[in-house]
Amino acid sequence: MTNIDENLNNNFFKEIKKNNLEDLISFSKTIRVLYVDSDLEHFNDIFGLFKIFFHDIDIAHDGYEGFELFKKNKYDLIISAIDMPKINGIEMISKIREISRHITILTLSSEQKGFIDLIRLGIDGYILKPVEVKQFVSIVQKVIEKLENKQDLYNYRINLEKIVEEKTNELSKINQNLEKIVEDEVKKNKEFQEQLNHQAKLASMGEMMSNIAHQWRQPLSVISTISTGLELKIDHGIFNENEAKKDLNHVDQMAQHLSSTIDTFRNFMSNDKILKEVVLQKEIDSALDIVISLLKTNHINLINNINYDLPIKTKLISGELSQVIINIISNAKDALIEKNKKNAWVKVDLEKLSDKIVIKIEDNAGGIPDKILSRIFEPYFTTKYKSHGTGLGLYMSYKIITESLNGNLYAQNNENGAVFF
Repeated sequence: MTNIDENLNNNFFKEIKKNNLEDLISFSKTIRVLYVDSDLEHFNDIFGLFKIFFHDIDIAHDGYEGFELFKKNKYDLIISAIDMPKINGIEMISKIREISRHITILTLSSEQKGFIDLIRLGIDGYILKPVEVKQFVSIVQKVIEKLENKQDLYNYRINLEKIVEEKTNELSKINQNLEKIVEDEVKKNKEFQEQLNHQAKLASMGEMMSNIAHQWRQPLSVISTISTGLELKIDHGIFNENEAKKDLNHVDQMAQHLSSTIDTFRNFMSNDKILKEVVLQKEIDSALDIVISLLKTNHINLINNINYDLPIKTKLISGELSQVIINIISNAKDALIEKNKKNAWVKVDLEKLSDKIVIKIEDNAGGIPDKILSRIFEPYFTTKYKSHGTGLGLYMSYKIITESLNGNLYAQNNENGAVFF
């Protein structure tokens, strides 16, 4: 018997009585629970606490195993840790939410992280490790009450005809106060919508900040390199005024890009998106100007096949197309560096057809593995280390092209590597 089991007869049951949870525990025995946690050090203590409330518990020790159990069984409640091997808690919950938006989920962690992601996924509670009895009782009480309400609703629907008959007299009285009831319900619905909008805004802010950080890495690196180089030249007496002016001009360009990145994402989040007529060749060039120096630094050749003799005019939201092009070329650059590709290149083509305009970006990094090709536009999907990518770049690029520019974004492999068009 664990330490927590030995203390339950005293502190824990006193806590239960104080909160009048005996009836809730009686109901909770009928709930089927999936518990997912790889923390073996505290597993027995936490599991012993859960057994007080829940009798039917399946156990998984990582996110992959938990998701497989979820697909095979029907659960009323999922309790999952965040940090786990193979698939972490947030990734597992994301997969579960694709199947069910209504299942009740609690998360378990030793620190408060991934908060924006968890809000977006609509979890029902957050339990901190080490588990404190008072906190646990409070959260589980609310969860059980919610599940009990779901069961009541289910029973209500099954016995609807009987309930309607029994409630007829009550409804006649309610109708006398119908105007007040409607007013109250409208108010409740408005408050509920405001809560949903607030959660959506928090999630969008998290995505926006992640994308700004993702886009700022390259220009900040260039600025740091230029400033360090100037300092070294001054220290060693090899300072050249003309070269310094060119370097400072490049720093200014990078700073302007940082500013335009903020404006781009602010415009993207805004409901007031303003279209303006642009020349596509110039819009593409503004993106290529940002990435060209970093490509050269990494010995990657930029092959520009754009025809500038016939300007192509169209209406765009300022900066968004450039953002997409930079995202795709930056990913190509990372792939070429990772694979240490000799004679590395990135090629850009622009073609105007009768009813559409096609921009194509190709590299010779060998292509995207077939097993992940269909997932690259999913949010938070990345093959990079967390410090190098958020998994939002291609996702946001897809949203910009399909939602703001009313186009399509595809990816495929050819004999050289990946092609985006």
